[in-house]
Amino acid sequence: MIEGWTRTARWLHWGTALAVLVEVPAGFAMAWTYLDGVRGGPLAGLHLRASQVHHTLGLLLLASVIVRLWWRWRHPAPALPAQTSRSGALAARGVQALLYGLLLLLPLTGWAALSALGAGAGYSAPQMWFFGHDGFGPGGLIPHIVTPRPWDAPGIVGYGLFAKAHVYMVWAGGVLLVLHIGGALKHHVIDRDGVLKRMLGRD
Repeated sequence: MIEGWTRTARWLHWGTALAVLVEVPAGFAMAWTYLDGVRGGPLAGLHLRASQVHHTLGLLLLASVIVRLWWRWRHPAPALPAQTSRSGALAARGVQALLYGLLLLLPLTGWAALSALGAGAGYSAPQMWFFGHDGFGPGGLIPHIVTPRPWDAPGIVGYGLFAKAHVYMVWAGGVLLVLHIGGALKHHVIDRDGVLKRMLGRD
């Protein structure tokens, strides 16, 4: 029986948590300062920095969750304590699976939203600021995964679809994160079964 998480799994878990703590506020800051970024307003610099952080971390998170899934496949999760109820085990595994799914879909929908939005309707094409460079630009590292077109072009599959999905998934992720943290605290404070300590490397 597997007793604890590997060191690599713990580093990936807490690294992801730290990245998300930066990624989400950067995304909101990027959205709130969008018009200044387009019009060269007083918050244009903040918009640029927030965009760079959000896009770069988003793609790094996408890469990291792929690594996490591969590592998890090679190193199965430790068994839950014997006293864990069947419903509790199902809830824990379900929330974890949904979080993994969102960690894949969130960066993909964000990437697709930027890819889909081309110049038009009075707006220039967006930039994919990746490590301080426009990943979509000439010689850029990041390809378009959706054909670009103006945001108000007819059709369902476009910027609006991916952007709305991205935002809704952020809120769904927040709910799942509360459940995940709440479950970990329940194991630590009420059940006192060492589940949280295993992820802290104190098992």
